[in-house]
Amino acid sequence: MTMYLLAPAPPPPAPDYAMSPTAVAITLLIALVIDYMSLGPNALRDRAAFMLAVPAIREGFNDSPLDQWTVETLRDFIQSLLDQTGDARIAGASINLVIGALVGILWIYAIGCMLPTKLSKRLGRFATIQFRASGLYRLNLPLWAVAVLLGMMSDLPGGFIGDTTRALLDVTTAIVAPFPAFLFGDA
Repeated sequence: MTMYLLAPAPPPPAPDYAMSPTAVAITLLIALVIDYMSLGPNALRDRAAFMLAVPAIREGFNDSPLDQWTVETLRDFIQSLLDQTGDARIAGASINLVIGALVGILWIYAIGCMLPTKLSKRLGRFATIQFRASGLYRLNLPLWAVAVLLGMMSDLPGGFIGDTTRALLDVTTAIVAPFPAFLFGDA
């Protein structure tokens, strides 16, 4: 009888990050300053802060304990809602797919907030959605709530929406990643 020893499985590949930890911190600080100090018109300020924040949050917090806690909390909340339906057919819904759909819908909402309002003639009210305006020296909390959720959970949706959002986030990250090094030197 021959005994074969199996080699241990190789560790999973390390995630490929586009930004260093320092670049993530600098990008988040820039986004916070842009939003807090109300630099520029509201629409431009919100777009700039959001476009800087989402890739930085994705690079800095994706797969972190905070990300896992957020997903687990959302999963538990949805499960409690499904449990309250009793034996209804909806109680058998896949929680992971529901979370992915919620994140996809949140992306659609964020895209509506990013569109210029002059597109409303073609796209209707969808192009008039905006993050609630905040006053001087105040953070736009709806913007940051959406940015944090999308930054940490953009890998959850599947299908066409999931593929599109991940591709858009990859492009945005590639655009934003060199920004801190350009402004402050090698980050």
